[in-house]
Amino acid sequence: MQLPAKCISNSSTRPRRGRLAINLKQLIYFQKALETGNITQAAAELHVAQTALGIQIRNLESELGVPLLERHSRGVRATPCGDVLSQYAEEIISRVEQAKRAVRERAGSGTKTITLGLTPSIVRLVGDEILTDLSHMLPGVSLAVVEDFSIVLMRQLERGELSCALTFAQHTDPRFTRRALLEEELFLITANETDGDTGEITFRDAIAHELALCAERDVVTMSVTEIATRLGVPLQVAYQVQSLRAVKNLVAKGVAATIMPYGAAEGELRKGEFIARHIVSPAIVRTLAIVIPRDRGAAGLGPEFDAFIDAVADRLHAARGPVTRRL
Repeated sequence: MQLPAKCISNSSTRPRRGRLAINLKQLIYFQKALETGNITQAAAELHVAQTALGIQIRNLESELGVPLLERHSRGVRATPCGDVLSQYAEEIISRVEQAKRAVRERAGSGTKTITLGLTPSIVRLVGDEILTDLSHMLPGVSLAVVEDFSIVLMRQLERGELSCALTFAQHTDPRFTRRALLEEELFLITANETDGDTGEITFRDAIAHELALCAERDVVTMSVTEIATRLGVPLQVAYQVQSLRAVKNLVAKGVAATIMPYGAAEGELRKGEFIARHIVSPAIVRTLAIVIPRDRGAAGLGPEFDAFIDAVADRLHAARGPVTRRL
């Protein structure tokens, strides 16, 4: 695992000599701290002592020789090096879970594993419900969830790493079936202290802000660019980064605003750290669809699987905050 040159160690996080000794527990604790933004809450959700969690993260920082978390008045956020590690940690944890399921299946449990790709905004709104309240709709199925951006989920589908995905990707190819489920409108997201207005905002006024957006091929970025081009309005993106967490860090610091679905910032909005303003005239609309490879697993589940996916879409439509229309 190679870190960027700017991830420089200091005297308190000097790397050990020899091979790195990073364990899965450290990565899980680190990811939970970033997910919750708070060490105390992360420890509570993992059912471990706060001290134990803190020690594991400090050991991880010591092993890598760089600080991974930045402490602030409201909790913790990732450092630039922490953002890099988080991307690897998420994939490692997911792959370990997939390996466990594959071994159990091979051992003859008779359970079929379905790996469902979800975008970050869906996970933050109904991720827990999918695994608890709704999983009973798929008897004899072990349901695994993988979280990533729509464009990444499509690549994983192409490589055979997912059974299916709920994605906002605009285009697919004949290798996949695609069923549209709902439309969702996007919001301008700002830090609470930088913009007190919570009312609607026009598209032109929204893109006049200093914007931080994800990579050019991200579905949201592509939609914003397409509308700006159609309207003949100049679009200048001040910060273009590769991770949702990095975008939200810039917003939290008050140096930029962003355009994203409500669910992607649900935690910060609920805590009052961010403000969401519905973009209108025109609205930025994206379409959620279930995408399934024609030649693999999930397509064979038939009506039970269709009912499960419809139930997920219904939960998203009923969620407080987003502006959606069921299709």
